[in-house]
Amino acid sequence: MALLVSDVFSARTSYALPDTSIGELRRIIREYYVRVIPVVADEKTLKLIGVVRRGNLLYISSTRTEFTARDIMDEPKIVARPSDDARELADRLIETDEWYAPVVDDAGKLLGLVGLENIIGYVVNHEPEKLMKPVEEFMERNVVYVEPTTPVYKVWQVMMSKRFAALPVVSEGKLIGVIAEHDLIVRGFARPDFESPSGIRRGPLVRELMSTPPVTVLPTVPLLSAARLIVERYIGRVYVVDDDESLLGVVDRSDIVRAWLTAR
Repeated sequence: MALLVSDVFSARTSYALPDTSIGELRRIIREYYVRVIPVVADEKTLKLIGVVRRGNLLYISSTRTEFTARDIMDEPKIVARPSDDARELADRLIETDEWYAPVVDDAGKLLGLVGLENIIGYVVNHEPEKLMKPVEEFMERNVVYVEPTTPVYKVWQVMMSKRFAALPVVSEGKLIGVIAEHDLIVRGFARPDFESPSGIRRGPLVRELMSTPPVTVLPTVPLLSAARLIVERYIGRVYVVDDDESLLGVVDRSDIVRAWLTAR
């Protein structure tokens, strides 16, 4: 039997209107820990017209209070319907480097959102045997990291240029924390290169904004362990360390879904 989007998507999702303010969008991100906010034309039809990604908010200076969802929303790369094959959708999401797709009906009405975490949650509960190989077979080993004394404006630059949603924080070879888009938004840190009229880059250091402790696994544990942590903690990735907490790699949602899709 085919796995359908209707079997995995989340019908309870926040949404915005075109004139929703930047402040309100940031509040939704902060309070509900969402990474994508669908934008609908109006409350009556709920017709999908775009999406605001969490990273979009980092581009907006805190001084640009007149901006609204209309000004920063993107056209969704993928839009799903409840009857779509969920495995095919997962493959398309990974191929296009997307983690979410709005779900609409035939009239374009927003029904919900499906993300890689929804698919991972299904696999954890119904097909765990497909994630029994060790984490080290799937982890990315060339991990970009920052140090606790790194200025946060440099984190912003890396996130924007490489489309990273989070960066591990390493001190003397040991993983000590994580700094993510959510940390920057929660603390009101946006577009640092353009905030200062004098052009002088100021702001906090990574150690002042990072989240601790990092969520980690050993390289020999089954990928299922990482998948469960991602679902239970509602996080995008798990870092792989050795017994001394030295950073070895990272496994994110796309790695887990890719492993599921290729499992025999």
